[in-house]
Amino acid sequence: MPHVKTQYTIRGFTLIELIVVIAIIGMLSSVVLALLSSAQKDAKDKRRISDMKQLQNALELYHVDRREYPKESEGANGNITTNATFKALLKPYLRGTPTDPIDSGAFSYYYDGAHLCGGKLYVVIFARQMEDPSNANYDQFLNSTCLGAVDGEGRGGGVESYNIRVGPSSG
Repeated sequence: MPHVKTQYTIRGFTLIELIVVIAIIGMLSSVVLALLSSAQKDAKDKRRISDMKQLQNALELYHVDRREYPKESEGANGNITTNATFKALLKPYLRGTPTDPIDSGAFSYYYDGAHLCGGKLYVVIFARQMEDPSNANYDQFLNSTCLGAVDGEGRGGGVESYNIRVGPSSG
């Protein structure tokens, strides 16, 4: 029987094939990360809106008990998270003070004291700077708030903010 020489071929991946696979994995992972990032931003904005609704309820309860809203002249104005006067006034109506999910100082909750419009008193609370601008409601807010108010007074937190008017027909 003659001796037959067998040649074994070891087949592996070429460098080009490896680069293509790595590129595909990279593209897929970047798409997944972008979707996760978007979902995280949306979740933070939803928490901001929920926090604003809690503050709205607390302010309405405060108004029922005292027939007024916290006064700017007594120091209840500005950043809700850091304003000791505001926190003390709402303590009976609010379990803890809501803090922004990022809590970096750039994103904050604000109270803009009492304003009169058509003989009716209202206040404005807002979350400044929503992460996803499509979650902001500033344009709607301006169209539903006292149109005679001077911009910056009772007019909310700006283009990328979420605003709630508390008072007659609040929402």
